[in-house]
Amino acid sequence: MFRRFLAAQFARPQGAAGRFLVAPLLDWTGGPMMEAAFAALDPRAGEAILDLGVGGGALSRRLAGAGVVVTGVDPSDIAIARAQRRTGGKATFLEGRGEAIPLPFASMDKAASVNTVYFWPALAPVMAELARVLRPGGRLVLGFQTASSVRAWPGHVHGFHAWEDEAIAQAVEAAGFAIREIRPGHSARVGDYRTLIALGVAPWNPKA
Repeated sequence: MFRRFLAAQFARPQGAAGRFLVAPLLDWTGGPMMEAAFAALDPRAGEAILDLGVGGGALSRRLAGAGVVVTGVDPSDIAIARAQRRTGGKATFLEGRGEAIPLPFASMDKAASVNTVYFWPALAPVMAELARVLRPGGRLVLGFQTASSVRAWPGHVHGFHAWEDEAIAQAVEAAGFAIREIRPGHSARVGDYRTLIALGVAPWNPKA
């Protein structure tokens, strides 16, 4: 029962447990992956960058500190409230999901999503939305644990999707991105992970 509860909280932090336990835990466990994503984004002051799935707010805070115009999207009001506190009002946060990102077409220079793919029942709808909100040539960075690392936690059976690297790469390319690099990483906190860097090569086409 506890693993089921924790898995649900990881997907969407809620209540006191989400605020005081899970959201901070997401920052701690995902710390090395967030740093890898930050480096891969190569953020420049003034750029508009989307943080899809803000978790505990660590990446949004780093980006805001770099002078980036940050927009964070997350389905959890608990995660959003924590991220707002951590960024000191220097970022904008919206409730929403990857399948329907509440942003206009071609409004972001770059986008990142870290430790989120396991909660997507299907990859294609989210990739299509990321392609829609990114400007042509915009950079996409995905940080995710390998399928074997996800399956190493017994609680993954409660709603986690252990996507293989190949499946994620194929979905990224099918959405019109060109993958530039997939960097391997390892952390004692999460095991093996990947940082995927891609560039949008074609304007979003809703009829494609």
